[in-house]
Amino acid sequence: MLKTEDGRDAIEVYTLSQDEVLGSSSLRKNPEPIESRRSECQSFIRHSHSVICDLLAHLDRNLHLVPGTLAALNPLDKTSATSVRMLLTSPDPTVSSRRIAFGGHTDIGTITMLFNVVGGLQILPVGSENIHSNWLYIRPEPGCAIINIGDSLVVKTGEVLRSSLHRVIMPPGKQANFPRYSLAYLVRPDHNGSMHRLESNGVIPPLAEGEEEETRSVDDWATSKVQQIMNGVIKPHTTGGRPLGANVLARTSVF
Repeated sequence: MLKTEDGRDAIEVYTLSQDEVLGSSSLRKNPEPIESRRSECQSFIRHSHSVICDLLAHLDRNLHLVPGTLAALNPLDKTSATSVRMLLTSPDPTVSSRRIAFGGHTDIGTITMLFNVVGGLQILPVGSENIHSNWLYIRPEPGCAIINIGDSLVVKTGEVLRSSLHRVIMPPGKQANFPRYSLAYLVRPDHNGSMHRLESNGVIPPLAEGEEEETRSVDDWATSKVQQIMNGVIKPHTTGGRPLGANVLARTSVF
């Protein structure tokens, strides 16, 4: 649970480990609706990962990285904290549509692909300092997924790329009468990887004088980041960065 302005979040979450679904770790007994569709879950992950690799290849080119660099940090055949997350915000006519359902945060991994139909997702625009009033809605688009850069990619690119601070509030207008279902594919790096900065030809900056290299492992860095989030110490990466032509909406058909 995340802290919100009026207490705790109001969202239900169920998470499926990619490793578990694909069989690279011990199998967990999931609810019957999931167990009976395990093959469909596997297909979803493999197809989603393929789309993510296309996006990462685009970033490789624009960051002047060797082709395949970013995809190699997030392979399907190595263990990671990559997951599929199902989220539900139930309608509640007794509360204001401005109630925060899921508090402001940045995604911790490499990249996130989000599917939803009902609104409520908001981001804080680049350079915004007022985290109470400058939020903007992201309108769902039919046939599209929303793509978010994660914090680990911010670190790996020396903050050339930035993760967006985002939150979920109760759906606006008549949408508040309907449950808000969303599905997120959250890609995280290989467990055994390191968080050192990538090197590229003139796009990713070298370490500045006096700046220390990030030497922690993916797991150690992520554990520290999660602890910060749980304690309410959230650093929004919403300033700086360079435009690389990546669209926040990626057209895709996952099944």
